[in-house]
Formats: sequence, structure tokens, C-alpha cells
Amino acid sequence: MSTGYTSARINSRYPTRTFVSLTGPAGNIGDALIRRGTLDLALGTSDAFVAYAGDAPDVWLRQLRVPTGTRVLRSKRSVPKWLWLIATAPSRPVLVFEAGEVPLDRGNVLRELVFLAETLIVRLKRGVVVRPPRGIRAPTSPAAWLHARAAGMSQIALWRDEASAAIVGGGRVVPDIGFAAGVREGQAWDQRGELVVSLRGTRPHPNDTWLQAVRATAATEGLRIRTVVQVREDEERARELAAALGGEFEPWGDRDPLEQEALLRERYDGARLVISDRMHVLVLAALSGAVPVELVPHPTRKITEAFATTGLHGITLDASTSDADGMQQFLQTQRGRQAEVRERMRDADRRLTEVEAEVRATIAAARA
Repeated sequence: MSTGYTSARINSRYPTRTFVSLTGPAGNIGDALIRRGTLDLALGTSDAFVAYAGDAPDVWLRQLRVPTGTRVLRSKRSVPKWLWLIATAPSRPVLVFEAGEVPLDRGNVLRELVFLAETLIVRLKRGVVVRPPRGIRAPTSPAAWLHARAAGMSQIALWRDEASAAIVGGGRVVPDIGFAAGVREGQAWDQRGELVVSLRGTRPHPNDTWLQAVRATAATEGLRIRTVVQVREDEERARELAAALGGEFEPWGDRDPLEQEALLRERYDGARLVISDRMHVLVLAALSGAVPVELVPHPTRKITEAFATTGLHGITLDASTSDADGMQQFLQTQRGRQAEVRERMRDADRRLTEVEAEVRATIAAARA
């Protein structure tokens, strides 16, 4: 069973340098999860390692487990230095873009120009450009056109959903890199006693119908309700939901991010159902063997499409179009899918392990 990407050394007779982008907010464990997957994919590929971390604090680097000796560039003021290091790198450099969501609205045209320039420089130096599984948000011209050109110039460009691949004119679709975080056995199904809830704090508070359906499901199934925090800004919402649902609230508080991540995975290990509108809450829940459910009004297609890539369909219900009985019936139906969830997560893990092998083979071939 895979536990994520490996970091086997790729040997070369030339001096080599790898560049990896690792930006993200320190208070979001899902973002840390996919950036760590990006980092693991790049480790061991060169003699020198350079990471761009944006405005991230030191705790973010520790959360990602950035290795000692990495040259870390911070803030937008370091972008010229980043470009200079790429331009002056020894031949056959490796450039790994970060996994996750790619905004392509009109405010990102300049950024896409920079990314296209980076890609072109690396290719001219006979290097390798890797774009881990990504999803496109808010595509506009010319940002989407520039992004498509850069992706087309990359040896490996992957998408986490069919819609994103279509925007750039097609491409390979594989599971989100978060699914490489490791399949866990968790507790035996008959010993799992919790229904876990984790919702975004920026969306409206669920209405009484939603609360009634969740309470009724927990009571019928004999489950305790627990609200958890995977993104710091959701902490107050988790507190409110615990009070409204008669459940237990588990704050993040002052806990170290790595400790919080470990605790959350333990909670998902003991859950039968996990309800969330956070994609990587549901990813980690599914990896622990819990059944993931998106139950919110007017859900976006982000979660539906990402899980469809793993072959897991029908985990989302629009709460605005259903009454309490309909929601409860949906939840009770979902909890019978545990075997299917297990199978799909193991398959996603296998597919991402194959992607890793392909990435490393591509780099080794370029440096042969």
C-alpha cells in the first residue's frame, strides 16, 4: 500500500537544479497536503533544490517538511531572483509547478506570462517541466490561452477533472494529488461511532431543515456528531454547528499544524460519514475509509468533478432542492458505500504512484 510519493534519487552526470513552487496559506491543511505532495514528487531529482514559498511563514515550511539545505525564496520581490536562477541554472533543470487550483481570471494575465516564460526557459535548457494534477477556476482570455500554451510545452501536464482539461484543449486527467496522502485502514466499520462535520465559515449557516436531517441521521445510525476544523477560518462555524447539532466541537486552537493534521486523520479513521464542502476534508476522510458527503445549498462542481476522476460518483446533494426527509434518505444511502469508497481510494493511490514513476522516468531520460 502506497503512503504517498517517494523521493528516490535521480542520478545525473551533470550538475542539476530543481525548482518547485510551494505557496499557500499556513492555516489550510488541505493546501499543505497538496503542496507536500508536490514537494515529495520533486525531492531527490537534483543536486540543488530551490523552492518559492511566496509570503508563507516558517511554520508552513515545517508543515510541508521542506528539507534542510533547500534554498527558499519568499515574497513577490524574490520573483526576479527566481527567474534569474532558472535562467542561469545548469542544463537540464527541473521545474515543478504546485498542484491545486489555478485561477485564470483577468487579474492573472501577468502571472501566466511569467509562468510561460519559466516554461520556455526550462525547455530551451533541455530540462523537464512538470505540472501536477490541477484544476482551472474562472478561465478568461488571454490568461487561459497563455496557460494552455505553457501546459502544451510541458512534458507532463495533468488535470484533476475533465472540465479543466477541456479548457486547455484536452490532456490527461488523473486524481488530485491529495489522494496520494496514503490510504489508511482506520477503525473497523462496526466500531466507527461518529458523524463528522466540517463546513466553510464563509458560506451562510445551514438552515433548520439541514440541521434536522443531520441530527436525525446521527440518531438513526447511533452516531455521535463531532465538528472539526481543517481550515482555521472555519473554526467559529464549527463551534456554531456543534451547538446547533448537539455535537462535540473540537477546536484547532494553539495546536501545531502537523499535530492538527494527525488528529484530524484519527477523527476520520473513526467516522462513518464526513459531511463537508471542503474538498480536501472529504479527500482525507475517504482515504481513512469514511464515506465522504457534500451536502450544502448550491454546491459548486469542484468536489463532484474531482471525485468523479477517482470513479466515485453521486456524493453531492444540493440541500436547496431537498427537504429534511430527502436529505436524511440521501445520507443513509451514502453510508452503505464504504466498500466502494475503499476500492476507489486504492485505485487512485495506484494511479498516482504510476504518475510518480512516469515523472521520474521522464527526468532520468532527459539527463541520460
